[in-house]
Amino acid sequence: MIKGSNRIAALLLLGLCQAVAAQPFNLRHDLNGSYSTGSTGWSVELNDAGEIVVVGISDWSDSLYYSSVVSSLRLSPQGEFISSEHFWDPPKATYPGWSNSTNKRSDGGFVVGGSNFNIDSLDNWLQRPVLYFLNAAGGFEQFIELGPENQEWIGRQAKQTPDGGYVICGETSSVGNALQAFVIKTDAQGNEEWTRTYGGANNDYAMAIDTRPGGGYFLGGEYWAPPSNSQLWVQALNDTGGVVWDKKWGSSFDEPNAHLTTAADGHVLVASAWAYGDNYLTKRYLAKLDAADGTIIWQRQYGSAGYNYPVFYVVQEIVSGGDLIAVGPAGGFPNYYGVLLRTTSSGDSLWMRQYQYHDSIVSNASGLFRDVVPTPDGGFIAVGTALQAGPYTQDVWVIKTDSMGCLEPGCHLIMGMESQITNLRDALSVAPNPVASGGMVHVSVKLPESLTPQGPLRLTVTDATGRMVHELQLPSPAGQLTTDNWLNLQLPAGLYHLHLHDATRWISGAKLMVE
Repeated sequence: MIKGSNRIAALLLLGLCQAVAAQPFNLRHDLNGSYSTGSTGWSVELNDAGEIVVVGISDWSDSLYYSSVVSSLRLSPQGEFISSEHFWDPPKATYPGWSNSTNKRSDGGFVVGGSNFNIDSLDNWLQRPVLYFLNAAGGFEQFIELGPENQEWIGRQAKQTPDGGYVICGETSSVGNALQAFVIKTDAQGNEEWTRTYGGANNDYAMAIDTRPGGGYFLGGEYWAPPSNSQLWVQALNDTGGVVWDKKWGSSFDEPNAHLTTAADGHVLVASAWAYGDNYLTKRYLAKLDAADGTIIWQRQYGSAGYNYPVFYVVQEIVSGGDLIAVGPAGGFPNYYGVLLRTTSSGDSLWMRQYQYHDSIVSNASGLFRDVVPTPDGGFIAVGTALQAGPYTQDVWVIKTDSMGCLEPGCHLIMGMESQITNLRDALSVAPNPVASGGMVHVSVKLPESLTPQGPLRLTVTDATGRMVHELQLPSPAGQLTTDNWLNLQLPAGLYHLHLHDATRWISGAKLMVE
């Protein structure tokens, strides 16, 4: 075990904000300022002040080394930048594990389960699992290296345990030639208490761990069964890592990792994908397993089968015992999308929406999600990556939606609107605003040249109670990028939401106050 503290000073502090209900927002943040490769948001948590703490990875360099580093981004509840820090440990690269690798500690700070990497003089790849500790403001406090030196151990996720210690899971190639899953348990000071490995003769992985009611842990990952078929894999472990039960299941094709959390009733929620063919043809998948023996309480699939692993990385309860929220990517390079799914507590779909990023730099409307957290106002914060194929750039992507997954309240009232483009607020403008009841409103639409409407443009108006009150097709043919219209909406006094969309996508929105 090696302990240490090493960080790059925080960037400009632009102001502190009160923890209040926040309107939906969308932002792309370049953690290293170079508009190049490397910035990704892997996990998100809220601190006790309601601020948003994103943990990800970015590029960093000095006069001797160029490397990836664990980074943090702190935002106000309204999405305003507060601070950012980078963990720099030359000559090692540092990594923040996998999706949802960051978890809140009992003291209000955070623990991140990740790893580091370097190459020795004989070109051996050396990796160690690492616990990274952050304070409530996202500042780095210390790190603790675990596991044996001069071997390959990759950390994926960590949790604080009821006794104040920590567990971290991942995979290692130190046992034979194949990868095996591992769990390391430490005390509150980071001293290792026990280490266990799990798996068979083929490569096996552990991506998620959570505490088990009554003691012990649930471990989720991927098990490769002969003859080369990967299956969903969940184990229940006792307090010292012994296996209580072992559950492997799936199709005759390759399923990805089982990501898991423990529900309020003590059972296991699983997020992944179900395979339907070779070349990663899958459907998104959720399941709930019985805590006593791993039997399936319910399982559901969502959407149509697609390539490049349509998958969920995270599922969790929005409130204890209530609806679920799940997050993951869709599509394949360079046309990724972020996906949010809300279900009932028994997995029945309430809505599933796709989100595309678009601005002057990331013009392919491409991005994906890695983690999601519910917000006190009933909405959601999702984080991931906004990326552009050429010239290549990759940045942290953060969005805030309302409880219906909308970037402008009322989007769910528009039939067929499962996709939203997140960064075209300037495409729709309304004036005067506010306007007198029954007055004329000037609606201007200006789409960027890189975005072509998929069918005629339409404008839908919803009120603050969630009713659709007006809808019309804008008098401009499909493909025309600019339109200016005076509309007599004849609306009574109140707050309204305007939605610009084409046949398949929500494009932009605006608020209108009628006096």
